[in-house]
Amino acid sequence: MKTDVVIVGAGPAGIFTAIEMLRKGSKKKIVIVEKGKSVENRRCPKNKTNKCVDCKPYCHITTGFSGAGAFSDGKLSLSFEVGGDLPELIGAEKAQETIEYTDKIYLEFGADEKIEGLDRNDEVKEIRKRAIRAGLKLVDCPIRHIGTEKAQALYLAIEKYLQENGVGILFEYECNAPIVQDGVCKGVTVTKSDGSQTLEIFAKHTVIATGRRGAGWLESVCERYGVEHTAGVVDIGVRVEVRNEIMETVNKTLYESKLIGYPLPFKNKVRTFCQNPGGFVSQENYDDRLAVVNGHSFKDLKTENTNVSILCSHHFSYPFNQPIAYAKKIGELANMLGAGQILVQRYGDILSGKRTWQDELSRSNVRPTLKDAVAGDITSALPYRTMVNIINFMQAVD
Repeated sequence: MKTDVVIVGAGPAGIFTAIEMLRKGSKKKIVIVEKGKSVENRRCPKNKTNKCVDCKPYCHITTGFSGAGAFSDGKLSLSFEVGGDLPELIGAEKAQETIEYTDKIYLEFGADEKIEGLDRNDEVKEIRKRAIRAGLKLVDCPIRHIGTEKAQALYLAIEKYLQENGVGILFEYECNAPIVQDGVCKGVTVTKSDGSQTLEIFAKHTVIATGRRGAGWLESVCERYGVEHTAGVVDIGVRVEVRNEIMETVNKTLYESKLIGYPLPFKNKVRTFCQNPGGFVSQENYDDRLAVVNGHSFKDLKTENTNVSILCSHHFSYPFNQPIAYAKKIGELANMLGAGQILVQRYGDILSGKRTWQDELSRSNVRPTLKDAVAGDITSALPYRTMVNIINFMQAVD
């Protein structure tokens, strides 16, 4: 196959590359290669089975058009202070301009116009005052909550827009490697997920937009062809689930609390991430049978619980510089202790130095929304530094 531009990955980076080319009036022929299915054909069977069945050849929650975003709350954080290192790469002002520009595109495709956290100044000041007393920073971050079910409809509209404007999308094709001739990338080779067909796609321009799932693969490609790259920060943590009453003030005022701390004694950056009022804890499966935990909330269907991630940032440079591999090993250890399922432990049991048993969990105020989570001991999997940071941060948040 020959094309002008080939984009590897139909997550946010790949999607918005194609959208921006169309909006700039490009007449180039664009082909997107996506390992998973179209958004309308993505199905997680857990709604019927009540447990993860480890779908093959990939998890439908993490793979497919729009990436994991289609199944994880559809929440847009509208501040440059939240997220990755884009402000350091392009500048805070440019990052904020880009966020606002992108938000307008989401609105065009049906995102809810309501923005959380803008109209309760006195309540926000009170929460900020309490955060400061606890040694935490509350980040001002307006939130546009689309909702898991609404996000899937929105991304379906984007998918149809791209196809109707001539963008070709090859679903269920995985990229094997770039085609490199005389030090120049000429395209990519891809293989159908069932192994029935391999294609060489030659292109004048190749965009690698493989996202979180393809980060390890991209790193190996960079090393093989001498492309300069650097190890980023990796976040390791837990997802905390409490009853809605505990988070009621924050939920109503901010919807999502963006709290950052540097707890003693290690002073690693620890932060809250992806808060889901009335939401569900969910499981995601990555390659090599790695099961990790996420959370999401629907626009209409609500539970009696709120869940939020607490993440501890780790940076490695010398002599070890593979943060993703490090995090993966910890995830594998947690999976082993849970016999392939997600571990859950009561906070009080962690402080008491004991594991949680299933009968104890059934007597608790909090009933986990992840029904097949297994009671156990998270502290046997997480490193000491990570666990101490998380516990001390949780006490500050409390």
